[in-house]
Amino acid sequence: MTDGETGDGGFLERLRNSPRTVSTIIVILIVVGAIFAFSDRGAKPEVTPSPTATPVGESPAPEATPEGTSTASPEATEAPTEGAVKPTPVPVPLPEAKETDTAYIEVAARGEGVTHLARKAMLRHIAAAEPDYEVTAEHKVWMEDYLKDQVGRKSLALGENVEIQKELVRNAVAEAKKLTDAQRKNLTRYSQLVTAYRR
Repeated sequence: MTDGETGDGGFLERLRNSPRTVSTIIVILIVVGAIFAFSDRGAKPEVTPSPTATPVGESPAPEATPEGTSTASPEATEAPTEGAVKPTPVPVPLPEAKETDTAYIEVAARGEGVTHLARKAMLRHIAAAEPDYEVTAEHKVWMEDYLKDQVGRKSLALGENVEIQKELVRNAVAEAKKLTDAQRKNLTRYSQLVTAYRR
């Protein structure tokens, strides 16, 4: 047996006798694997362009054929070459929020739910028709929660419309006026969580 074999055997023997070392190595491998798995998530495009889509302002890049001519047909671009640059996807604009005679039609942006859209409708209403009392952040939290419960809790897709009746918003504003001091004090912890309401 050589010195090298003794050293290797000693290292493996130490690994077998030290479960903490083995556990540490396993944890490190898991962390490295997780970092690798999630590292390019942020780089993925939001919208996948169709195979024939070309970013605005750019013309499709032709591929050279063996005869020396160029073509932009899909058959010629099916197998991308290594290191080829993918075209930047053109973001699809969201529909705009609307207001009718009877309702506010709000549009969900990325990560928004019914509460966010209720907040938008309520703030639009308050800006257009100021209530006859001082509307605090606590009143606003109560109103958006009331509207969310009336409209219904549900997850929303990007760009999905939610129609919130103006009569419902007027009711929320009127009911919020009846909040007691104790109720408003209880709502303070929630109003501090909404960046738009922080004083």
